[in-house]
Amino acid sequence: MSRAAARAGSEAAVAVELVAGGEAEVLSRLVSESLSRLAGDADRALAVTELDEEDYTVSDGSLALSAVIDAAQTPPMLSDFRVVVARRLGVFPPSDLGPLLDYLAAPLETTRLLLVWEKGAAQSQNRPLPAALTDAVAAAGGVCHRAETGRGRAGRTWLTEQLAGARVRLDRAAADLLAEHLGEDRSRVWAVLDTLEGAYGTGAALGASDVAPFLGARGAVPPWELTDAIARGDIGGALACLKRLCSHEAMHPMQVMAMLRNHFDRMLHLDGAGARDEAAAAEVLRSAGLLRKGGSAFAARGALTASRKLGTAGIRRAIAMLAAADLDLRGATALELEVTLEVLVARLSQLHRR
Repeated sequence: MSRAAARAGSEAAVAVELVAGGEAEVLSRLVSESLSRLAGDADRALAVTELDEEDYTVSDGSLALSAVIDAAQTPPMLSDFRVVVARRLGVFPPSDLGPLLDYLAAPLETTRLLLVWEKGAAQSQNRPLPAALTDAVAAAGGVCHRAETGRGRAGRTWLTEQLAGARVRLDRAAADLLAEHLGEDRSRVWAVLDTLEGAYGTGAALGASDVAPFLGARGAVPPWELTDAIARGDIGGALACLKRLCSHEAMHPMQVMAMLRNHFDRMLHLDGAGARDEAAAAEVLRSAGLLRKGGSAFAARGALTASRKLGTAGIRRAIAMLAAADLDLRGATALELEVTLEVLVARLSQLHRR
């Protein structure tokens, strides 16, 4: 690439990109895409400097952002711009971000900065992304990317966006089939799309029959699909949801039991509580510690509807079934854990048919 072209690319590129970690596979994809945009056609061996957690350790063993700031403030050599990639910034508490915020207030024109907010090797979970950092990136003319596929409608919107940017074109039936098959494992969409492009070629228009052979294993489903199927008395549908929840180690049987117990505990607390609508039901559940403060009233509405439908006697029978199954899962029976759950889910679904 010529120096003139490189300069044009440097002027056109966004100077700062921030990727905030959520789902590891999505994070990896977004970081790769951001690096491709920032580096362009430049020789990465010359233009890219990547820093990680070990680079932040100073002489006394503490962590500091000095390595990031030094790299970002260093003019490029043998290239027209420098790309600095700072990984695992989640190791820093918000109070330690001052030097980075100061740099973003006056960034070096020849530096393109990729900030990756992900947890450190020793952290069990990532720190929340500080608003001060996202504000500073935006003020510097940068962009922020969230490594999340979303849930429910937001998840379907995210999937639709990925399909819109794909190099193959799926019709409505193919897109619906893909969405249903992937379930909550939406990040698998990229692998499927890459496979479809390899099989049919760039720009191919595909229907459901073209896509079906390349879908692989079915993904997990959101937990509420199981409780919704139970509430409908749909034994087959509930068992299918259960199978997808427990497959691919999406949820351990004891986690499924805890989710079911919480669902019926909500119904139990609403039975006879006098809640007339979802707002009142949500207040009852928050007072009982069964719905987090600020949580969606959607769960409260579902529990209220199910509680009214099942009635006091039905709820008591369901609680007794849950208690017996809980003991079985803890070793009171020789049945496999999955079989115990299947029997429980079938019985709970049958109870809602009455």
